[in-house]
Amino acid sequence: MTIKRVEGIIYGVEDMPLCIEFLDNWGLEKIETGSTGAEFKTPENQTISLRLKTDPALPPTNEEGSTAREITWGVDTKEALNQLGNDLISDREVTDDSSGGLHTRDDSGNYFALRMADITDAKQPEPQMNFHERVARTNERHWPDEKVRPIRIGHVVYSLPEEGNWEAAQFYLERLNFRLSDRSTDGGTFMRCDGSTFHHSLFLFHRRGTHRYFNHIAFELNSFDQMMFGGTHMRAHGAVSVSGPGRHSLGSNWFWYFNNPCGGDIEYFADMDRLDENWKPGFWDEAPPYARWMLGNDVLTG
Repeated sequence: MTIKRVEGIIYGVEDMPLCIEFLDNWGLEKIETGSTGAEFKTPENQTISLRLKTDPALPPTNEEGSTAREITWGVDTKEALNQLGNDLISDREVTDDSSGGLHTRDDSGNYFALRMADITDAKQPEPQMNFHERVARTNERHWPDEKVRPIRIGHVVYSLPEEGNWEAAQFYLERLNFRLSDRSTDGGTFMRCDGSTFHHSLFLFHRRGTHRYFNHIAFELNSFDQMMFGGTHMRAHGAVSVSGPGRHSLGSNWFWYFNNPCGGDIEYFADMDRLDENWKPGFWDEAPPYARWMLGNDVLTG
């Protein structure tokens, strides 16, 4: 039973025109827009859907204002989808839709869906970088494309209360077959889909006094240049930077976070650790530093 990736996200938003403009600036492809909803997608064919927060078809939320209402996970086979659904229906309500997707919620109350993954191969040019004697470019200037197009949704993050945080993670580990990547007692649990090699597809963050809410979504870029171009472009269009640019300790990825009018924060990232079955998760009482290096204010999202 293999979950491959985040297949999509649905937001319930207050200001539809503002959110459409923001995601357009972020570099996502607009598929459909209107006064009551919009659809964007990544080159790998993941969907980012906007609906008015008053839409009665949206899953409920405990949050005020704009926020994520449902995360969809992409499954590799119909058999795996059926197996996951049959297991989940044993102790919670599971509904299906006309396209074969299943809808339910996790043990923390966050709504999610499962459906067949529909992955487009988004081939990316390899960054041509010269490192001492390793020469990728000769007699050629390095003037990278300033137009940023995020490749894919890499991961999502929920903030949870400190109490019961490990039990919340176990739902994903035991029921959805996620793999544990790293965990700290004072910070949270990094997990990856069993069909992914990226360090994390999901991070459940906790800190004393934290309540349950959607924290952020992250989009992968293919280079440091792309991250800097993207972040600079967003700031020039009024987006508020809340953390970065920098490089995380856990996951090792470059990052740059911004406030997201659709709900929570939004992150550009690149160069994340890739893991296989030989990886041994790290366990800490006190998490390693938030960043190995960072420019700007040291703000831990959440």
